[in-house]
Amino acid sequence: MSAREKYISIFGKIDSLAEQQPWSTGLSNMLEWLTWSTGHVLGVTKTNYRKQIVAWSHDEEVRGANLDQKQDYVAGKISDELKRTEQSERHARPATSIATPREALRRAKYFSEDYLNKEFDIFWTLVSDVYLDKFYAQFTTLNAGGAWATHGNSGIFANSTGIAEMQMDNLSYNESERLLVANELKLGGKKNPDQILKYALMVRLLRERGFIHADARFLLLFIGDKKEVGTDWNRLIDSELAFCRSSPKSTSAAACRDDVLEIARTAEYASTTWGDMMSFNHAYLPRLDAVQQQVERKLLEGFSHSLASKQFMRMLG
Repeated sequence: MSAREKYISIFGKIDSLAEQQPWSTGLSNMLEWLTWSTGHVLGVTKTNYRKQIVAWSHDEEVRGANLDQKQDYVAGKISDELKRTEQSERHARPATSIATPREALRRAKYFSEDYLNKEFDIFWTLVSDVYLDKFYAQFTTLNAGGAWATHGNSGIFANSTGIAEMQMDNLSYNESERLLVANELKLGGKKNPDQILKYALMVRLLRERGFIHADARFLLLFIGDKKEVGTDWNRLIDSELAFCRSSPKSTSAAACRDDVLEIARTAEYASTTWGDMMSFNHAYLPRLDAVQQQVERKLLEGFSHSLASKQFMRMLG
């Protein structure tokens, strides 16, 4: 049994992006991220953690010591490291070091783009279709009234679609609208040099494998700390094409195909900011009944509160 088959047999799969995912899947995706990216639990990668322990056990002070003495020595070193690197201020610059659980949580909650992605996955799964219609109507034409299904970057997505080489942040698909939206989430980071073409390649594969309609429109929406203003998307595509042609990777070669370029050049592109999303949420709240729609009110208020606590929002003033 292959790793993919084993994953599907345990966790299941989807056959279409139109399939709704329960909000609890967002929680398991968060745990999946942590189990694969243990640096967010230990403070450093497992490899560096192991190397540091081995290095300490070979310090001159304990080079000839017995096992118990070495274990006590390393335990003391770890304790000293935890005390040295733990911060008491929310937005103090994080270090790459072994961390206490409290410090590891601080770094993830206020600084990690991946952590924000998982928060977004849960939030986007729980908000109403009406909310998503109104939000996306800012960037594209919608008839409204259809059902939205959202999918985060996870083993379920990768193993179901067979697309494991290309990473995405969040996909929202409305089958009745024939619309796929890729929500590319940023915390101050720049666009990858092949990001547009990789998304176009993903759309081609999703169409070919029946996960979205063959004629589904594609909107790539960047959500970040700054808005892309006056962007020449065709120029960016040309730049990405030159980059992919010089890359030895097989996915880069596949991203240069004419049908992928056609998807990229006919896609819709938009950009907004987290601050704009908070403003949208604030303006949307009055339309929600305080009793009948209390849950969605809490969702919007809660996500905006989380965004406001991030380090990058503090930097923006």
